[in-house]
Amino acid sequence: MAFSIDGAVSSGIGTGKDFVVLDGYADQFEERLGYEPYPGTLNLVLDRRVDGAFDALDAILVEGWEADGRSFGGVDCYPASVVDDPESVRLHAVVPRRTDHDATTVEFVSPVDLRETFGLDDGDRLEVRIESG
Repeated sequence: MAFSIDGAVSSGIGTGKDFVVLDGYADQFEERLGYEPYPGTLNLVLDRRVDGAFDALDAILVEGWEADGRSFGGVDCYPASVVDDPESVRLHAVVPRRTDHDATTVEFVSPVDLRETFGLDDGDRLEVRIESG
């Protein structure tokens, strides 16, 4: 099972980079996704909500955790590929169980800087295929 999305690259709110590098997430990303993510996420803003589409897929779960009296929510991860270049870069759609984004924004992690790798700027369109984990 899989689906494709097409969205506009957006800078987002800038907190993805702060969360990706936290040990509680970074260690699980490396163990479960097979790589240490680049410190930041790529945000795609879509023309429509896709939260229901993720419900049909199996997720790779990065579990929530606690540290210093704070709790951090789990993250559902889904293997993904850039439609025009499916073999070039590993990436995963990440759907935090707690987020400030609405269901029209999808975040991606990868071992590389996706903006630099694909020469992306805010507003550029990108089509990504998302699969079951």
